[in-house]
Amino acid sequence: MKKAKVTIVGRMNVGKSTLFNRLTRSDRAITSSWPGTTRDVSTAPVIWRGVEFDLQDTGGLDVEDDVQLEERVIAAAHRAMDESDLILFAVDGRAGLMPQDKILAREFQKAKAPVILVVNKVDKETIFQNSVGEFHRLNIEPIYFVSATNGRGTGDLLDEIYDRIHTVNADEHVDDKRTKVAIVGRPNVGKSSFLNAILGEERVIVADMAHTTRDTNDIPYTYNDKEFLLIDTAGIRRQVNVGRRWGDKRLGEIEKQSVSASIHAMQRADVVLLMMESQMRITAQDKKIADLANEYGKALILVFNKWDLIPEKETNTINEFSDYFDQALPYLRWAPMIFTSATDKKRVRETLDLVLRVTENYEREVPQEVLDEVLGKTKGHYNPKQSRTRKFKKTIVKFQTLTQVASKPPHFYLQVTKPKDVPRALPRIAERELRAALDFEGVRLIIEIGE
Repeated sequence: MKKAKVTIVGRMNVGKSTLFNRLTRSDRAITSSWPGTTRDVSTAPVIWRGVEFDLQDTGGLDVEDDVQLEERVIAAAHRAMDESDLILFAVDGRAGLMPQDKILAREFQKAKAPVILVVNKVDKETIFQNSVGEFHRLNIEPIYFVSATNGRGTGDLLDEIYDRIHTVNADEHVDDKRTKVAIVGRPNVGKSSFLNAILGEERVIVADMAHTTRDTNDIPYTYNDKEFLLIDTAGIRRQVNVGRRWGDKRLGEIEKQSVSASIHAMQRADVVLLMMESQMRITAQDKKIADLANEYGKALILVFNKWDLIPEKETNTINEFSDYFDQALPYLRWAPMIFTSATDKKRVRETLDLVLRVTENYEREVPQEVLDEVLGKTKGHYNPKQSRTRKFKKTIVKFQTLTQVASKPPHFYLQVTKPKDVPRALPRIAERELRAALDFEGVRLIIEIGE
């Protein structure tokens, strides 16, 4: 069933992102005293009284950022409002009623969705007393006085939201079965442009500057009847460089939070699209991000973007590039490569087809009869003459069973009589036989050995 959408809007620095984090019980939105910290629309689920809805955080409607970003931030916020079932108009109780609040209030009277006025930063009784009469002049009802920082009044606000939206979606909460796909990489490799190319619209903000994206953005998407949650992330720079290039410490802290959110996005994803630039050599940071995806056990696709910038391409050009990247990342030969152009929308659909295949492999549960065959072939490679010796006596390892203990990623348990005496090459042989028997492209296999 359709989930209701609730969107928080308002001026900059009224505490929208802090309220978003409080209501979603997360730290998904980056918060800072720097004006215009939030740019894209961030979405996260909220469950209240058994009903789930999507809460959206937006950039300030009076944004005073770089010119090329200002209109896009405001447009993204208005698009989120147009898609909403309910709007939370956030204002700053500590600062009082501002002229821009009055202008926005007149705009919201024309909104398709009902509006709740949320007076934030009311963490003292004196602020409440000063705010009551002042904000009633906006002629928006109902009004809730809250403090996102300490939680005051947020329970009552959630009850009001429930009363407004539970008829939109009265479905009880169920586990989110959508495949989560995180698009990660260094700054300015084209992650947001690629996501927009998938969606066929400028859903996330793109600009010719590093670190345009700050928050992670979760966007539902359906492809070939498969439900996905596409996660756009901020660029991940080397840890030693994070926060250094900014003149203001607050901007440095914003970047640190962005990088941390990007890494967390990889941890909660099922599939990671590691985006790199086709025209650039593999960097140490690319390898570091790939290592993290591998360490977290995620399905992985290597996406080389900006293929349109490669001059004078010939039939064999793509093979030459594939050979180079394969040699640069030999430990990821199980991860498929694809060369794309977000600008020209080249191989965007092919990437989604890859995601479908890799997702199936990531969730694969192997029949026991296939595992028995793999075990038999693995045994055939075992030569007792090469086994370890103890006090000049050779030890013989006996293979007993090979079973799958988990998926996402596929995890196998090889039971033997003497685990310490298993040759180091044997787990790699077992993996090779598993990959030969079944399609595990894009998936790391875990093979555990024990008694």
